[in-house]
Amino acid sequence: MRRAKRYRLVSVIVTVAVGGFVWLTACSNYGEGERCEFFNGNEDCENGLQCLPKAQVNRGYDNSDRCCPPNRANATHPACTILQAPIGTDSGPPGETGPAPEASVDAPTETGTDATADAPDDAEDDGG
Repeated sequence: MRRAKRYRLVSVIVTVAVGGFVWLTACSNYGEGERCEFFNGNEDCENGLQCLPKAQVNRGYDNSDRCCPPNRANATHPACTILQAPIGTDSGPPGETGPAPEASVDAPTETGTDATADAPDDAEDDGG
């Protein structure tokens, strides 16, 4: 009988300890740039912040989801500022696309003049 009371007391203590741990970690209200769990929605973040998946967080902080403002132009933490493309990716000019096409020069076309009008008339030379 005493053993049953001890087990009951231990189970209550363990339940309270585990419940307290879950409550403390789930309701932490993390600030801007702090880690969160995207699948919890915005529950991990302070009011006015949203939990962004790590794929949308800037490099160097993309090892986990982060709490950021919905308008990232207002962000102050480097993890949340507007995503910048690293040098050598989308931000540069396009690379070589092959050789430049050769320019072709067309022969000038005649515009309404008779090609034989400029040629000397043989008949005038003979009759002299």
